[in-house]
Amino acid sequence: MAFDGRKVMDHLTCAFERGRITVILGGSGSGKSTLLRLVAGLIVPQSGSIAIEGQDITRLDDADKYEIRRNIGMMFQQGALLDSISVFDNLAFPLREHTEMSEAEINEEVCDRLDAVGLANADRLLPGQLSGGMLKRAALARAIIQRPKILLCDEPFSGLDPISVKRIEAFLVHINERFDMTTLLVSHHVATTLRMADRVLVLTPARAYMGSPEEMRNSDDPLIHNLLSDELSDDIDELEPEAGPQL
Repeated sequence: MAFDGRKVMDHLTCAFERGRITVILGGSGSGKSTLLRLVAGLIVPQSGSIAIEGQDITRLDDADKYEIRRNIGMMFQQGALLDSISVFDNLAFPLREHTEMSEAEINEEVCDRLDAVGLANADRLLPGQLSGGMLKRAALARAIIQRPKILLCDEPFSGLDPISVKRIEAFLVHINERFDMTTLLVSHHVATTLRMADRVLVLTPARAYMGSPEEMRNSDDPLIHNLLSDELSDDIDELEPEAGPQL
């Protein structure tokens, strides 16, 4: 991929395991968010292919690509909630637009997702009335409202205090397990995201590296070492949602 003549990624080959969390790390401009947009089908690669469940989405027509996208949920960096309607209606909107669910069924699904992220009592609030951490959790609830098979998260921890970061981290792990999703997560919070990752993809100007968190921690490669050394914590604690729901 190249934008305005600037090459972002070249000859990238990677695979993401079903039901696992893959954290994507890399410096600014390394192509982390671009990779998410490619998987989501929001942009088309200039060459190569992207296969989801065996289907090359770069060769699908719009109707078939839409069917693939229905199984992809995306948690945007800024939340991307509609400010003029309640949290409940933000979650209900795609169900009302794209399904034939009754209002009773929609109410059940919305309440379930809000409970899953610890926002059971925030359904009638407007997005502007939420704290930063609550806004991220509401965005997560909306991203999984249609029970996607794939969850894409772009910088879900940006702008949050350490306590909120740990809560979002824990909710993401539990939700991934509960709904058996394949989660791709872009972040620059190295220590935090390595705690939750099953696999790690590191994008550098020279090449891409993929491995387990332990393999990344023990790597002798100077590029990986430089990326991780300043931020990586030796404490990898068990994740527990503080005052969160039982999933």
